[in-house]
Amino acid sequence: MKKDGMYSAKGKAASLLWILLLAALVLHPASANASDWVVKRVSGIVYFVAPGVEAFRVKQGMVFKKGYTIGTRAGARALIARGGETIAVGPNTTFAMSTFRSTGVKTTLLQRKGTIEVDVQKRQQPHFTVETPFFAAVVKGTRFEVNVQAKQARVSVDRGVVAVEDFASGDRVDLTAGQSAASAPSSRVGLSVGGRTKPSVKPGAKRAPAFETPAVKNVPSNAAAAKSANSNRNTGKGSNNADSNAGGNGKSGGNGNAGGNGNGNAGGNGNGNSGGNGNGNSNAGGNGNGNSGGNGNANSGGNGNGNGNSGSGNNNAGGNGNGNSGGNGKGNSGSDNNNAGGNGNGNSGNGNGKNRN
Repeated sequence: MKKDGMYSAKGKAASLLWILLLAALVLHPASANASDWVVKRVSGIVYFVAPGVEAFRVKQGMVFKKGYTIGTRAGARALIARGGETIAVGPNTTFAMSTFRSTGVKTTLLQRKGTIEVDVQKRQQPHFTVETPFFAAVVKGTRFEVNVQAKQARVSVDRGVVAVEDFASGDRVDLTAGQSAASAPSSRVGLSVGGRTKPSVKPGAKRAPAFETPAVKNVPSNAAAAKSANSNRNTGKGSNNADSNAGGNGKSGGNGNAGGNGNGNAGGNGNGNSGGNGNGNSNAGGNGNGNSGGNGNANSGGNGNGNGNSGSGNNNAGGNGNGNSGGNGKGNSGSDNNNAGGNGNGNSGNGNGKNRN
């Protein structure tokens, strides 16, 4: 009987232990690993959501898992930590922990809106990234803040170094303490920088955000769009640059130089000089001395001859504008660009040589 009683007591104790363990698991999530980001403080309405997971309220002690999105309502805040590193989350903020680019060594946050302040330890290699719909901020160890709004984003640095990469323009900049950078591609393409001493902005390749975001004007929507934009820019046909021209000085007609701004001389030989020979060389089929003098009326005193035509595209060779010698001949460039085959015949005498597109 005693033996039966002992077994009965053990069974009751085991049952009670399981109840206590289950209660602990419900009330206190499983202990976090050293590499986990854990919620340390919560105020107001803060929630987690993930693919296939219904949104639920965030509580102190929960782990911010890869693939999860955290969101704060108006007036709500949260503090997430990993050891001595912290992410302070402001009101009306939404961001996710990247599933594929967050590991025990690296962390990538995908921030859609709101404000976060990050304080991470210094390491030899970049290990923490915040991506927004407008730019990516990559750090080795620093304290910085990122604010994302509907049409712009801004990053400011309190300590350390943050490398910022702008998606719409490809601009690159390294920010140090007291410096900031902002991107508002719908109104101005390129990074706007500030600080006690302004950092140096360098050019780079355009790219799309790493996560699906609302469409933003001038930001490539995907990798293919970014590749196309970079390809066009490299050949002088980018959306942000004027098309390439003969000599590198612009186009005649609507966008350019000869006939309007004066510098568009084929062959890249500088400004056309009226009154003499003005160097419009690199002309197919003639001597091409009719060059623009500043307002498109390059009236050479004696040598403005030749049918200076570049062969293709936007390259307006010869004397674009009115390259006339001694008479009334007009070398008219096209209305816009692509003046192939024949641009503005500067004729001595009284004829009118007009090119056609």
